[in-house]
Amino acid sequence: MFPSVPLYIAEVSPPDMRGTLVSLNTLLVTGGQFFATVFAAVLSSSPSGWRYMLGLASLPAMLQFIGFLFLPESPRWLVQHGQHDAAVAALASIRGEKDFQHELRSMEAELTTLSRGGAGIAGLWTAISQFASVRRAVVLGCVLQMLQQFCGINTVMYYGVTIIRLAGFTDSHVAIWLGAVVALSNFLFTFVGIYLVDRMGRRQLTLGSLLGVMVMLLVLGAGFYVAEVQSPPVHGGIDACADFTTCFDCVASTSCGFCPVASLSPPPSVVVDAASSSSTSSSGVCYPGTAAGPAHAACAGGGWSFDACPNTTHAPGYVILAALFVYLACFATGMGPMPWTINAEIYPLSVRSTAISLATAVNWISNLVVSLTFLSLIQATSTYATFWLYGAVATVGFVYLVYHLPETKGLTLEEIDGVFQVRGGVTYEPVATDRTL
Repeated sequence: MFPSVPLYIAEVSPPDMRGTLVSLNTLLVTGGQFFATVFAAVLSSSPSGWRYMLGLASLPAMLQFIGFLFLPESPRWLVQHGQHDAAVAALASIRGEKDFQHELRSMEAELTTLSRGGAGIAGLWTAISQFASVRRAVVLGCVLQMLQQFCGINTVMYYGVTIIRLAGFTDSHVAIWLGAVVALSNFLFTFVGIYLVDRMGRRQLTLGSLLGVMVMLLVLGAGFYVAEVQSPPVHGGIDACADFTTCFDCVASTSCGFCPVASLSPPPSVVVDAASSSSTSSSGVCYPGTAAGPAHAACAGGGWSFDACPNTTHAPGYVILAALFVYLACFATGMGPMPWTINAEIYPLSVRSTAISLATAVNWISNLVVSLTFLSLIQATSTYATFWLYGAVATVGFVYLVYHLPETKGLTLEEIDGVFQVRGGVTYEPVATDRTL
C-alpha cells in the first residue's frame, strides 16, 4: 500500500497537479491518525476500548478495497509492458476529452530509450551500478525517507501521550485528549502543504519545513531541560532506581517510579540520603515498580508517580505542548508529504516501482529503529538530549538537501530524469541522454 499508492497517483496525474494529488495521500493518512486518536480518547475509559478500535479500523479498509476495484491501471505501466491499446483506454478514462496523445508519445519515447536491465531488485542494482543519475536519485529518495523518520516524527505520534505526561500533564485522560490536539496539528497543516506544493515547489517547501522542524526540536529539548531542572529532587531509592537524582529521570525509566516525602514510609531496605531529612516536601525517593504501584508497598496516600512527576509549575509543560504543536505543523507542511511526492517523481520508468519500494523499506526500517530506541535513549541519556539528537540529525539532513534536492515542480516524469543527469543539479536543464537504461 505505502509504495503503491503514491506511485500510482504520480503516474496518472498531470504534471501541474501531481504534487497536490500525491500530497493528498499524506493528508488522508494524517487525517486517519487524528480521528484514530480522537476515538482512542473517547474509548479510553472503556475496558473493551481496544477491541472497538480494531473493529472500527476495518470499515475504511473495506471502503478502500471496494474503491480499488474501479481504478484503471497506470498508463505508464501498461506502456512499459507493451499494452498500447490498454494504455490508450486508461488515459482516455483518466483524462476524459483532453488530448493525451503528446503524453502517450512521451511515455513511449522514454521507453524506447530504456533498455530492460532486468526486473525488480536485479534491474535496479544494474541501473545503480551503471548510471550515476539513477544512483543520485535512489540515494536522494532513501535519504529523504530516512530523514523523515529520524526527525522523530513517529516518536511524537507513537509516544505522544507519554511525552505529554513527561511534560507534567499527569492525568491520563487529559494527556490522551491533548495528544489528539497535537495530532490535529499534523492533519490541519497538511492542507497547507497541499496548497503550497505546486505553488512554492518541492525544494523550498521541504527545506523550509525541515528548518522549522530543526528549531522546534531544539525548543522541545530546551523545554524538557527546564522541566528536569525544576523537577523534584530524589534523595534515595532502592536498587538501580537509587542512581537517579531527579524525579524526571526516575519516571523516565521504564521500571522506576517516584514517591514524595509526604507519602513515604520507607522499609529498612530503602537507602535514603541524609539530605532527605532537610529536603522540601516535594522531594522524595525512587522505587522500582509499575504503573499499578511500587514493588515495595511503601508509598502511601496515592503519592506514587510512575509516568510523570508531580507538578511544581506548568510553565515548561505548556512550552513543550506548544512546541509539539508547532513541530507537527512544520513537519506536516513539507517533511510529511514531500518525501512521498518526490520519490514518486524522480526515478526512470524502468526502475520506478522497485526504487520506490526500496525507499519505502528504508522509511519503515528507520521508523522501527526510531520507535524502538526512543525510550532507551531517554533512559540512557535524557529526554532533552534525545530531542537535541533528533535536531542534530535534521541539521545534517538539511545541509545535504541544500546541495542535492532538485526542484521538480511542473516537470513531466520524463523531464525530471534529466535533472539527475547533472551532478548537483537542482533545476531542470534539457540534456542529451547518455544512457539506455
